[in-house]
Amino acid sequence: AWREGLKVKSSSHPLPGMKDRPALRGQLSSAIEVLSAGLLERETEARVLLLALLCQEHALLLGPPGTAKSELARRLSTLCPGLPYFELQLTRFSLPEELFGPLSLSALQRDRLERNTQGYLPHAGIAFIDEIFKASSATLNSLLLLLNERKFDNGGERHTTPLRTLVGASNEPPESEELDALYDRFLFRRTVRPVSEENWIALLANDAARSSSVPPGAQVLLPTEAELEELRDEAKAVTFNDAANELLLDALRGCRVRAEAEGMPPPSDRRIVKLGRALRLAALANGRTEVGAAEMLLLPLLLTSRPVDSLWLEDWLEVQLGERSACFAPFEFVCRGLFS
Repeated sequence: AWREGLKVKSSSHPLPGMKDRPALRGQLSSAIEVLSAGLLERETEARVLLLALLCQEHALLLGPPGTAKSELARRLSTLCPGLPYFELQLTRFSLPEELFGPLSLSALQRDRLERNTQGYLPHAGIAFIDEIFKASSATLNSLLLLLNERKFDNGGERHTTPLRTLVGASNEPPESEELDALYDRFLFRRTVRPVSEENWIALLANDAARSSSVPPGAQVLLPTEAELEELRDEAKAVTFNDAANELLLDALRGCRVRAEAEGMPPPSDRRIVKLGRALRLAALANGRTEVGAAEMLLLPLLLTSRPVDSLWLEDWLEVQLGERSACFAPFEFVCRGLFS
């Protein structure tokens, strides 16, 4: 069933891909520069967020405070100036009003329970929520509906929201089973580690470069939504080759076995379908017309539940690709190849 769900009909027309769109390729390369300028060891995270935006999926950044998670999200919003941006840091005492807007007094006078959502998450195109797993049970159902279906229930009516991508941040994965569904809504999950020791000296001299969320002189806009939709449509015709299918199915089995052994939820059917779309778009962004073994190195971002599982999957893929390919490219290299 997994294999059938990943197959697509081959197109009779050759795919233009990114190489045949120099303007689009230039825009995306410039976007990467805006996202990563002045930030040490954050090129991979910049590409992951851009890929999430192109896929219209949500991304989760896990890691300790002070690792530029919020800075990356704010820079992502500057690439879409026409979309409203919403940002909030949750605490255990955060109220639904802080996310979705206050109750309308005039609506209450008409016996209607309705929120004034202007300027809040239901009106946002790009959003960043820090400490996302401190969401209370009072906000959880509405947040799940908004993330998954881009819908929000207000005043007895269900409204479509303009949300494209929400970036969540947390110091660690959720510990409560109540939050498993929220965790699953983030297709991309990236562990952000502190700058390595070899770059500490550069970090000490890097304060000026990080002083602005928008690097000086940066005036980069993403392609229009029509152009991006065309790119997403073309990605549907990208196929999985036999090596990719075999690796993906083995990885899925391995992740399910580990999840069951640890009492963790296995990858959901929804996640499997969405990661297939993301891998096709990643292959197209890399100038290829089929998903191959190299794209499988993105699976630690898409498939695993915990950072320790991501490390296990990276090691497993390295062994598998070392046996199947003489030119093994490590995970970080593949990520940095996106849009370059």
